[in-house]
Amino acid sequence: MKPVPGTPILRASVEVPRKRVIDLCTSVAAPTGARERILAWLAEGAREVTWALCSLPRERWAEPPPSRLGGWPALRHARHLALRETHLTLPSVRQALGDVAAESVPSSAELEHVDSAWDAAAAIESAEAIVQGLGNTRFELLQWLEAAPDQAWDRKLDWLILQARQHELEHLAAIWRVALYWDRVSPASVTGLPLHPADRLEESH
Repeated sequence: MKPVPGTPILRASVEVPRKRVIDLCTSVAAPTGARERILAWLAEGAREVTWALCSLPRERWAEPPPSRLGGWPALRHARHLALRETHLTLPSVRQALGDVAAESVPSSAELEHVDSAWDAAAAIESAEAIVQGLGNTRFELLQWLEAAPDQAWDRKLDWLILQARQHELEHLAAIWRVALYWDRVSPASVTGLPLHPADRLEESH
C-alpha cells in the first residue's frame, strides 16, 4: 500500500536527524578548555597509573614481560614517569613561570642516566613510594598552574603539560599491553629465531 505523502516510513528512533550536521572541529573551544582538562588530569594524581599497575599481579610488576610486549617491566614505566615529571616537567614549569629559585632543567642525557639506574629488587620494595612520588609531583604542578597568569598559558605552559600527558599515555598503553596480553602471548612465538620449515615439520610429530 502506498503511504500518504509526508507519512514517516521509519520510526522516530531510526529516522535520520533533520538537524544540520556540524563539523566536529568547527566549533571553537573556550580559551580555558585545555587548561581545565589539564588541571583535572593533574588533580587525579597517579590514579590512572595505579589502576594500570594494579591490573597486574604484584609479582609481575618488576619482572620483564614477554619480549613481544616490550622490554620494560610495568613498574619501570611508572618509575620513568615519576622521574620525568620530577626532574624535567616540574622544573620546566617553574622556569616558565619565572621562579628564580627553580633549579636548572636537567638535560635529556642527565635524565636518561638517572632513569637507567634500574634495580628491580629495589624498585619492587619502593613501588608505593614511586607512585606516591608521582602523585605528589602532580599536586605541586597543580598548585603552580592554578596560580599561573593567563598570559603564561598562552606562551608555553599548555605545550609543556600536554607533552607530559602525551608521554604518560604512551607509557600507560605499554603497561596495559603487558597487563592484558602477558598470558595470551605464546612463549614459542616470543623467543628464538623463526623455525626452518623442516624443523616445524619435525616438531609436529
